[in-house]
Amino acid sequence: MYDSTYIGKYGQLKVLSSNFLSNDFIEQLSLKDSGEILNSLSATSYKAEIDALSGLYKLPDLFEVVINAHTMRMIRYALSAVPPSAKDFIVAYLSKFDIENIKLILSSKMLGYDVEHTENFLMVQRNIPAGVISGIIKNEEYKDMISQKDLDSVVKSLARYGYGVILLKYLEDAKKNSNLSNMIFALDVYYYDKLFEAYRFHDAQEGNIRGFLQDMIDIKNIMSVIKAAAFSYKIGKEEIIPNGKIPESVLIDLSAKDLNTITEQIPFKINYAIDAYKKEPYISYIDVALKRELYKKYLGIFRRSSFSVGFILEFIIKSEIERDELRNMWLNTYYGVRKEITEGMKILKHISG
Repeated sequence: MYDSTYIGKYGQLKVLSSNFLSNDFIEQLSLKDSGEILNSLSATSYKAEIDALSGLYKLPDLFEVVINAHTMRMIRYALSAVPPSAKDFIVAYLSKFDIENIKLILSSKMLGYDVEHTENFLMVQRNIPAGVISGIIKNEEYKDMISQKDLDSVVKSLARYGYGVILLKYLEDAKKNSNLSNMIFALDVYYYDKLFEAYRFHDAQEGNIRGFLQDMIDIKNIMSVIKAAAFSYKIGKEEIIPNGKIPESVLIDLSAKDLNTITEQIPFKINYAIDAYKKEPYISYIDVALKRELYKKYLGIFRRSSFSVGFILEFIIKSEIERDELRNMWLNTYYGVRKEITEGMKILKHISG
């Protein structure tokens, strides 16, 4: 049986999927200089954002705001294809961009970055034709947040969304120790709690979606375990996000093990990333490798779920991957980050379709 409310929606996103850039195209972009990259992107669906934003921003910020704005436009398309029964779940998933933006604002405030620098890196709707993403904090409200003078004011401004109440518990500790780690962890826990709550209320619950969400949480917890092992400390249950597949006791025990033991006992094959990390302690090698395995496991399944929320989720995830691939390419071509590092951060060429 399938949900008839998805008939027609699948066709809409299938057509829009032709706007995604191929891995070969992105590889070719990486051989060009910064000006040529934008010219090449102007021949794609990125033209709308480049035309709208070129008069407002200069390189390198122009590139960042263009890819962020384009990603949000693609996500708006996905949201327009969501039947009412699944909308709350998709909106809960999309609140990850709220979390990403809030973390950026808090970090910028802690580091004393200026308003303009912070705003350019937010995932918001910029100069895009009117359209509402329910539940996502609007651009004007973000501007108000980043203009606040301190952490206290930012947290207060977030109270209306629920985030402020969560962050308030850790505010004094963050100021005292100049450390946002407890705040950031609390945001992650809040996000996954709300996401699972929305999943449970979704009318047509799907086992593959649940498995995906649990694996997302496992990846977060595995990263905590690996960081603990790398820096020789043991995590406690208060540092574990609930609702994953890996039991709390196993995660706590693993955090006291060495990296090789951890790699052998987790349900993701990332030996190559651990080897790369040992040669060069760049933790993103491991984070990206885990995400790569997650997408390899689920994107094909979601793509074949024509009449369910899965194919909408796949469209959104592909939008996220494309943004990250372009950003990774830019790190190499504009900022000169070594090819060996950016090569280890690629995902698109490792997933099919």
